[in-house]
Amino acid sequence: MIISECLPVFTYGKFRGVTCADLKVDTFFSEIIDFRLEQLSYAFFVDSRGRILIHPLLPRPERYPEEPIFLGLESVEMSSKISSIKWNMLR
Repeated sequence: MIISECLPVFTYGKFRGVTCADLKVDTFFSEIIDFRLEQLSYAFFVDSRGRILIHPLLPRPERYPEEPIFLGLESVEMSSKISSIKWNMLR
């Protein structure tokens, strides 16, 4: 499966064009799962409703026995600021 995403590009408030990317889902998920910048860093992926799709504390997607149960970001992130962070991410 391939994810395609296109977004408008603006500079100084003026529309300049559109940028698009096509990503293979398995490659995209692998990059997120394997990401490590430093010892305590990691990547995760949430949908537009803030539900976790990929997170290091959850099983890899291919290991789900059936349909996954979606959790909210607050279920696994312990920061007291996670609600604010989530709101900013989803904007």
